[in-house]
Amino acid sequence: MDAANTPEITLLKASTSKIDTIDFENLTFGNVFTDHMLVCDFKDGQWQTPVIKPYAPFLIDPSAKVFHYGQAIFEGMKAYRDTDDQVWLFRPDQNMDRFNKSATRLAMPEVPESLFIGGLKQLVALEKAWVKGGKGNSLYIRPFMIAIGSGVIAQPSTQYRFMIILSPAKSYYSGEVKVIIAEHYSRAANGGIGAAKAAGNYSAQFYPTKLANELGFQQIIWTDDATHTKLEEAGTM
Repeated sequence: MDAANTPEITLLKASTSKIDTIDFENLTFGNVFTDHMLVCDFKDGQWQTPVIKPYAPFLIDPSAKVFHYGQAIFEGMKAYRDTDDQVWLFRPDQNMDRFNKSATRLAMPEVPESLFIGGLKQLVALEKAWVKGGKGNSLYIRPFMIAIGSGVIAQPSTQYRFMIILSPAKSYYSGEVKVIIAEHYSRAANGGIGAAKAAGNYSAQFYPTKLANELGFQQIIWTDDATHTKLEEAGTM
């Protein structure tokens, strides 16, 4: 991974690493995170200086618009280690394009390539020891953005926080996967935000997925909202 398009990033390294405490053979997807995260705020109409800092919770105002009006988007992608011990990203530019389309749909600012791709490469390079080789192993990458502006008036925020966190992962499923085709509930509706990777799209599918799990299925194959005759996508795609 080269350093092209890397912005000026403030680096605050963790004093110690927790990597030696992690059992990489028995990972639960999305529960373990690396030592560092990238954070960059948008305020006063522009992006501020990004920071790579130790992974930790942060404070946010109870009236932040992400809680009240759902301005939250994300992406999911992976880094892999090949047989030559090199770390690779798979088409991150396309994830960035989809991320910014999601941002536009939710009236959020687009993230420039220098921040999204440049920041991502610098963060993954710092955490490359967490990218394990071998079949099924990867480093899951979660870029996301939330509205952090305060106030409960129903209008878009003027302040946002873009972050990238990393999680070592193994294969999402092992063995046979059983799916059910949706005949009642829908993930997306015409004219809605189904094409955006908005957090609310996923919370809305938790209940029908719970019902499917109770019937012995792991996931749902979603269909169109009008006729339920056209296949759209699987829940974990």
